[in-house]
Amino acid sequence: MQSASMEKPDKKNLMNLQSIQIMRGIASILVVLLHISIKGAQYGNGALKGFSIGGSGVDLFFIISGYIMCVSTASRLLTSYQFILLRIKRIMPLYWLVTTVGLAIYLYNPKLVNTSGGETSIWASYVLFPNGKKFLNSNGWTLSYEFFFYFIFAVTIHKGTYKALQVSSIILSILVVIGLCVNYDGILFNFSTNILYLEFVFGMGCFYFFNRKTVRLDPKYGIVFCLLGSLLLVLEAFYKVPDQEKWRGFFWGIPMLSIFIGLLSLEHLIQRSRSVVRNLLLEIGNSSYSLYLVHPFVLSGTAMGLKHFGMASNPWLFAIILLTLSVVIGHLVYLYIERPLTSLIKRVPLGDFHAPQSEVMEVGATPNSR
Repeated sequence: MQSASMEKPDKKNLMNLQSIQIMRGIASILVVLLHISIKGAQYGNGALKGFSIGGSGVDLFFIISGYIMCVSTASRLLTSYQFILLRIKRIMPLYWLVTTVGLAIYLYNPKLVNTSGGETSIWASYVLFPNGKKFLNSNGWTLSYEFFFYFIFAVTIHKGTYKALQVSSIILSILVVIGLCVNYDGILFNFSTNILYLEFVFGMGCFYFFNRKTVRLDPKYGIVFCLLGSLLLVLEAFYKVPDQEKWRGFFWGIPMLSIFIGLLSLEHLIQRSRSVVRNLLLEIGNSSYSLYLVHPFVLSGTAMGLKHFGMASNPWLFAIILLTLSVVIGHLVYLYIERPLTSLIKRVPLGDFHAPQSEVMEVGATPNSR
């Protein structure tokens, strides 16, 4: 085990990074906009047509998750069991609740669930098993990747955060290399060797270098990193990159890593800011997990309602209403369902370990991570 001095960052400051919450807000909005563009295609109004860049919100969520798992375990002694159970307690109750809503809709009319196509698997939806079929909550697939990462991270968590991030980074990198080198089309093989796992490594790497104080980035360079990452994403949206999905961890992961590093280095400026945009993104970031889980249902219901009232033909009105309602309902779910549910679940004993309130409310706010 590494020395206590190496294992003890300023956790209070790390756990309250406003830049992380803002990035969660940005990531969730990007995903919502992507799904609005899909709805626009389904309803033939062309709303946000070609907004494929929205998919990069998932990549940002994964980078954030790699970073936050390190933050949440630094300076604490956890067994693998405690770590995994803590993840389940934080992520799964709301997911199971929303999935059950999806199940009720599916039993009423299967065509109302996963309207973009594909076969739905009920049992896999509840256990997040990647069997190649759709989940009742279409966004649940990202949680499958999250928990695969959690299990690998948990292998050596009893030896400390730095050991866990080093070992899991090596394991995940090896799996990705195998996936790129071996031409095999098995569902579980493709899942366990997906290039997306590099993004968790990116997040852990940022924690390792920033926390050890070997990296000091001037805020002006942080702005450059943000602009560079954004430019790369825009260029990729306009120019179709061959095999983009196969190399997604690079084509979307690296631009989002650049934005992540940039915003992280702007933390002090963000804390001093009192702009409306900053405050709005913070609020969306706080409710990002609820927004991420419930917005597919909000989009489907709202789109059907707009069509019923003859208001689905205008692409701008269609997009604005869908986005606004998604954000508002996501925030209401966060205030009146997620927070009370999380507060209730945290009281359940976890062996001889109890998670502090700050961590329960902060960590795992995404699939996404976010």
